[in-house]
Amino acid sequence: MKKLWISILAGLLVFPMLLQSPAQAAAPIKIVIDGVPLPTDQPPISVRGRTLVPLRAIFEAFDATTTWNKQTKTVTATKEGTTIILKLGSTLATINNKSVILDVPGQSLKGRTLVPTRFVSEALGQEVVWNSKARTVSITTSGGKGGTVSPASNVVLQDVSDSGDGRDLQVSFVRAADESIVDHYRVLIVKAGNTLNLSSAQQIAPSNYSTVLSTGANPAFKLNAGSRDISGELIKVNQPYIAYVLAVGKGNNISALSNSSATLTLVNNIVSAPTNIQVNDVGDNGDGRDLSVSFNKLPDESKVNSYRIFVVKAANYTNFNVAAANAVSSSNYTQVSKTGNNLSQVLASGSRDVDGALIKPGVSYRVFVMAVDSRNAANQVLSPASSAITLSTTGISSFIVSDVNDYGDGRDMKVSFVHPTAEANINQYRIMVVPTAYYSGFSVSEANNVSSSNYTAVSTSGSSTNQILTSSTRDVRGNLIKNGTGYQVYVLSVGSNSSANVLSSASSVITLLTDFSMGAVSNLTVSDVSDNGDGRDIKVSFNHAADERYISKYLIMVVPTSYYSNFSVSEANRISSSNYTAVSTSDNSTSQILNSSSRDVRGNWIKEGTTYKVYVLSVGSGNYSGSNVLSQASSDITLSSKTPVVSVTNVTYQVNDSRILARFNKSSNETNISEYRVLVVPAKQGFGLGDALGVTSSSYKSIIPNGTNPVITASTTDVNGSPIIKGKKYKLYILAVANNKGMQNGGLSDSTEEFEI
Repeated sequence: MKKLWISILAGLLVFPMLLQSPAQAAAPIKIVIDGVPLPTDQPPISVRGRTLVPLRAIFEAFDATTTWNKQTKTVTATKEGTTIILKLGSTLATINNKSVILDVPGQSLKGRTLVPTRFVSEALGQEVVWNSKARTVSITTSGGKGGTVSPASNVVLQDVSDSGDGRDLQVSFVRAADESIVDHYRVLIVKAGNTLNLSSAQQIAPSNYSTVLSTGANPAFKLNAGSRDISGELIKVNQPYIAYVLAVGKGNNISALSNSSATLTLVNNIVSAPTNIQVNDVGDNGDGRDLSVSFNKLPDESKVNSYRIFVVKAANYTNFNVAAANAVSSSNYTQVSKTGNNLSQVLASGSRDVDGALIKPGVSYRVFVMAVDSRNAANQVLSPASSAITLSTTGISSFIVSDVNDYGDGRDMKVSFVHPTAEANINQYRIMVVPTAYYSGFSVSEANNVSSSNYTAVSTSGSSTNQILTSSTRDVRGNLIKNGTGYQVYVLSVGSNSSANVLSSASSVITLLTDFSMGAVSNLTVSDVSDNGDGRDIKVSFNHAADERYISKYLIMVVPTSYYSNFSVSEANRISSSNYTAVSTSDNSTSQILNSSSRDVRGNWIKEGTTYKVYVLSVGSGNYSGSNVLSQASSDITLSSKTPVVSVTNVTYQVNDSRILARFNKSSNETNISEYRVLVVPAKQGFGLGDALGVTSSSYKSIIPNGTNPVITASTTDVNGSPIIKGKKYKLYILAVANNKGMQNGGLSDSTEEFEI
């Protein structure tokens, strides 16, 4: 320090003024700090043997804080308790309020402020050396004098997963003892049998090592799927590895290489996938029941809980992988328990493809099977795709048989079904009534041999059939249809030309009865649908009674729960006509919003804040002599006003490096909003509020309102869970989500214009 002040108070070190040739005089002056050249937008200059450098460049290189006073043309720099004040044009400067005389003042050149290099450097505690031949000022900072960091120790490799790549590998080690001079650590994975020294470790490309920052704790670092060994090869199973850790020193501090870990070979306990995926068209129901899937189980099922069958539209199957499979909603795949044997599964009528569409004829599909480990998703493996299959049908659908009369013969039986969409190869349909006492199963060959007097022929005209049989209709054994006998009904689609006949599945068992009973409605639900403060806020939905022959109408009755602990048929029969809502028996179900003049059963207007139950009374008619039938009570409902959610506005997008950036103006009222959801929708897909509310959390990105206009990176999958791909067009929506159930979830924005990656 004494040397420093002597140097400063003596002026500045006088650089030797050597006689130079014109070529030498033209050589630029270089500034090197801790061995690294200092870039400047204005080259350093020499004035009376003193080197001047741009003010901002030199101070920022030393991490000093600077302020500039334009009026007084004075610069003030501060670093670690040292304050320097320089005024342009003046040879007088101060260091911590002590005056120092300069040989050369700071000056302005081409709009840049230049200051003496040696004065600034030494005033901030740095060492300065001038090399006249190289015309180089070399500065060594207090942190750049160099030392050797201590190496990391106890490097340990562990196999922590079964992904078959770097995700299976975890590296832990004990940090360097003097971590204050460690900038970061580099984890180096080396094939066993090779060694590594410090020099070669420092030459490894950044893509072939993993960086771990110094945090003051001993790291346990898990690699990722793209991690590579030092030769550039991806980490993989069945390859022995060792690991080193390079502790990289700050500034001129010398890095240190650890000893190697013990050898580890990654082992993936699930290395195969389900194989031999076979798909077959086994029915003619026009839905998932037509699709049979068989496959060979994994040789080792020790980590398998179950299998999932995914039906994928053939046009999209090349984009289907394990990540896409894991994102599929549980309603859109078929789960199959492991049995220890190869599996064969016929799907259900409600089975859907991975996009959520019901499986149907005329669409080309491919099928995948995934082995599932519920404890560790990294163990899950996906089969190759099956061959393509397109379901076709010559059979019927929506097949229903019902008891509709009380004649005691065939006129009591109604047979309904929907024709196939393609009837070009069908000549007629034959309705066959089979007594269950004689047939445990009725086959196509038996159906083909039934006498024409023992079935009912139906033409292919129209899209559906609703046929009430005749009094002379007989079962397939030639007996007249009668009460008290259990029957199952089949429909035979008779092929034209060379097409084979196709037999439907059996109906459920039906036994005809003379029955003057009357049923209640079912699936009664009530909901608060508006905010008018009267009956218009209540919506009542229910399924009609299965047999409506003796029902004239239904009466909807709103009952205040504070007056009725139990509402009976006898009470319902006494209610005035002005205090209920009448509904006809047309259609199979009712969904009725009450009106503003609707009253409860006590005659009071329906209003907010009162708790009600709703009942429906089935009212008899015609030759029915029994009593009216009252439904079960609905759940309680209390009408309340709902605060609407205000949508965001001005939704825009930006595509940057294959990322989609969403911007929008926040809702004008964020008090009742819990989050905004960014939804990426295929451009040609219809999309509304109901669709937006149904999107799974893995297929959108969300952001919490904070009073500002948000900017957020969108999900890498669209709302269907499919990866966003180049060349396909999309649009953005923003959904504002209410923060409690008492508010309307109505905050879906307008879409952006279409765009593509």
